[in-house]
Amino acid sequence: MASWALRCPNCNSKFTHAPLEDTFENFFWAPKPMFPADGKSIACPHCGHTHIYHQIDLRYQAAASN
Repeated sequence: MASWALRCPNCNSKFTHAPLEDTFENFFWAPKPMFPADGKSIACPHCGHTHIYHQIDLRYQAAASN
């Protein structure tokens, strides 16, 4: 399943922020989740570091092929 992902600036790990449904529309145009104008505080699930992320920090992560 594809998702919107973030990268932790502390440990450099990528983690899923918002999974995307497997739909034809999301394959071509998946809208980014909304973030507050001043950012959103999110803790890294790998190292626990809390960072302020903005919508521009979201990266599309394609579904893993088996």
